[in-house]
Amino acid sequence: MVRSCLFPLVYLTLSLASPVWAQPAPSSSGYPTRSTTENLALKRYVVAGDRAYIVGTQDGGFPGMGFHIKGHMNGVWSHPLKLLDSYEFLLGGVALPAVQKFTSAPGFVRLDYPVTEATSGLQISRTEFSPDGLPVALIGLEIQNTTAQPVSTTLTFQPTSEILPAYPWSGTTPYTSDQLDQKDNVSFDPLISGLSFSEPGKPWYALVAGRATNRGSQDIVRFVGADLSSNTANLGKKASGRLNWQLAVAPQSAVKLWLAVAGTHLAKYEAYIALYLGLANPDRLLAEKLDQRLDVLPLSNASIPDATVQAAYDWAKLNLADMRRKVFGAQIRDTQEGMAYPSPLAYFFLLSGIGAGYPDYPWFFGTDGCYTTFPLVAVGQWEAAEDHLRTIREVSRAVNGSTGKVLHEIVTTGDIYFGTNAQPGDTNETAEFATAVATLWRWSGDNAFRDENYQFIKDGLNYITTQLVSNGDGWPEGAGMVESTGLGAKKLDVAVYTIRALRDLAEMARTKGDLATFNWAEGRAQALAAKFEDDWWDPSQDLYADSLALNFKVPTDPKAALGPQPINQLQQLYWINATPMETNIARPDHAATAFTTLESSIFTGTTGFYQQGHDPNRGINGSRQASALNTSVMAVAEANYGRMSESLRYVTFIASELDTEQPGALPELFDSPDYVYFEDFTTRAMVMQAWSSYGIEWPVIYHFLGFRPDIPEREIRVVPELPPGWPTLSVDNLRVGAGTMSASATHDGTHYTTQASAPSGFRLQLGYALPPDSIITSVTLNGRNSAYEVRDTHRGREVIVTTNSGPGLRLDVTTQ
Repeated sequence: MVRSCLFPLVYLTLSLASPVWAQPAPSSSGYPTRSTTENLALKRYVVAGDRAYIVGTQDGGFPGMGFHIKGHMNGVWSHPLKLLDSYEFLLGGVALPAVQKFTSAPGFVRLDYPVTEATSGLQISRTEFSPDGLPVALIGLEIQNTTAQPVSTTLTFQPTSEILPAYPWSGTTPYTSDQLDQKDNVSFDPLISGLSFSEPGKPWYALVAGRATNRGSQDIVRFVGADLSSNTANLGKKASGRLNWQLAVAPQSAVKLWLAVAGTHLAKYEAYIALYLGLANPDRLLAEKLDQRLDVLPLSNASIPDATVQAAYDWAKLNLADMRRKVFGAQIRDTQEGMAYPSPLAYFFLLSGIGAGYPDYPWFFGTDGCYTTFPLVAVGQWEAAEDHLRTIREVSRAVNGSTGKVLHEIVTTGDIYFGTNAQPGDTNETAEFATAVATLWRWSGDNAFRDENYQFIKDGLNYITTQLVSNGDGWPEGAGMVESTGLGAKKLDVAVYTIRALRDLAEMARTKGDLATFNWAEGRAQALAAKFEDDWWDPSQDLYADSLALNFKVPTDPKAALGPQPINQLQQLYWINATPMETNIARPDHAATAFTTLESSIFTGTTGFYQQGHDPNRGINGSRQASALNTSVMAVAEANYGRMSESLRYVTFIASELDTEQPGALPELFDSPDYVYFEDFTTRAMVMQAWSSYGIEWPVIYHFLGFRPDIPEREIRVVPELPPGWPTLSVDNLRVGAGTMSASATHDGTHYTTQASAPSGFRLQLGYALPPDSIITSVTLNGRNSAYEVRDTHRGREVIVTTNSGPGLRLDVTTQ
């Protein structure tokens, strides 16, 4: 047994940071929560800050999870390091029973234990969170004595370390994670009265300590030392230790103890500082974390007449905030798809952006970040999108030089797994980056952000439309979103995303006065759009070809399928069949024909849109995994063509999954014929995925409410089209330019109303998208007859009044 008092420096740090007695943890009133009591041992959870997070199961355990480092993606992480594999509490030397109730709240989670003999009749709850900005996770144990007798016992916290970097993984060469991992050391650190875990020869540390923050006048919470006897040989390369407290809880009283897990991969003092600041006043940090998360809810505050979609819309905002990731000291290496481990190419002091998903994708991706930009923009979390796009741009420049090619995957260590110039993909990401920047620019009007990305976008689009085109037809070659064999060199999603990106670049070039780039980009976009239907539409399949095969190998995709003709249309029923409609490029009659197949059981199941269609008549038995991204693409595609009922169907598929695993978390894949939700933890998809919010936030704001800002041109369009079952939809505090605005839409069959209040100084196009061939009988603006414009589009018959922006504007349209 090792005992010590806190070093005076700790007392000084704590006294300077906060009062000794902290405010209580947040009550359950005033903020949303979602709870479950079912199958907790089978369900994962994540509770995250931007520097640290915890992944476990909702019963309070930490079974092995994940496939990148197989069975090791669980536990406590402070990227780029894993700190702890697990921890548990013992009362009187006996482990606490499994948690009986799990609750998600904004920025924290709560786990409630049952009252049993093992708890000595005490009511015990566990609160976990990670304050943004600190590499520390905080675990609070609240112990209530609701009996008429005092209870005296011992409380033990037993953490088990597993200090691992996020890369290498289980299947990488020349080193695997296991080959480089060493036996962890553990010791008692008198400076913190806690445990210090370390990796031999590395500046990698995990520090663990605790502090009581609340007790009654008759209660006792006394630290009685550390015990290293649990550090046994059967732990393998892990290490363990125990921290012990003597408890005496008076009748009807409660005590609270906070544990902190802090880590560093740079220098031990960083972990010390994080630990001290975390324990200085954890209750105040929790209240601040709650306030920070609640601050995201009023932005784009929508009132939705569908409880399922409303809940998913609100919690998706919180999910996006939980995906923020900041990593210091990243060494950039090109691992050549996990086949090499060379010297670093560059060093980045800070990488900041959006982690794609927990537990296996907590790092930075080109394509994930681009899809996620749409919901981030819609709900006003612009800074997260900007940070992510900057990280992708700067690291891509460091690795790919002047090509402008966007990297696919940047691990938090700085290791690049895929997306270099020497690799065949993912070509779509270079195009999608341009659209992500342009989308954020249109909403914010931030020309400086446009300008800082402009040359990179120009370089990238020039690269993919010249260097990646072997036969002169203009369609870039290389992998797209579908990472599968059997596709031709030219992919459908790459094609349509390239057209869209060229149009985005042309728009940015025009506003900059860069006539040469405008002419080049606009000319390329028009040329590709003009030949798109002839090259890609396959009338024999009533679908667009999902790839084009050439009759020769191309250096940028040497494994692509070949065909007998110079260009061969291939159809393998991949979900990218929906992307021509997602990008609004498909001809309306072809879109309508394609939708018939895409909406059928070939592509769409009872829970969502499949990764690949399943049609024995075509000889294709595809992967019927329903995915949030695929389903999002369909929700957007349907809405682009005025199919609002169908769009809402796909929105609802995603929204319905909100509580399937972690309450309040939108997952990556859905229960479907070829994916079982609660399969083994080492093969399961993500419990929380960033891009899953694409199919909720974007259709609600951009399509149903019809909000289309163009702030650089000083123009705002609000032209709603509601699903038939929704009589109304509204949003307040919608970020636009340097301010905010509100808008609403209602309809009752023959009467349509759009209202908006926007900052002055804009040209406002206020309208409504009516059913095709609607006969308009009156149009009034603020009760007065108004001149209006009618635009027949494949979205519907748009009735638009142009006016100056300001408060309290109301458009009424009556039809017969």
